[in-house]
Amino acid sequence: MLFDIVKNGLVPGRTAPDGYQSDMPAYGTTLSDADITAVLAYIKSTWPSEPLALQKEMTLRR
Repeated sequence: MLFDIVKNGLVPGRTAPDGYQSDMPAYGTTLSDADITAVLAYIKSTWPSEPLALQKEMTLRR
């Protein structure tokens, strides 16, 4: 989901609730998939252990 949000922005009905408005831009035309993955890996490396564990658990449920 984080990758999708960075690549496509917040999209109502997909990565945000229906009717949600946000200023989160899409970076899919600016960053390559590898760049997005690298940015997210860097951000995650700064997360405390509890939120990181929760995010990993959510990913495994998919």
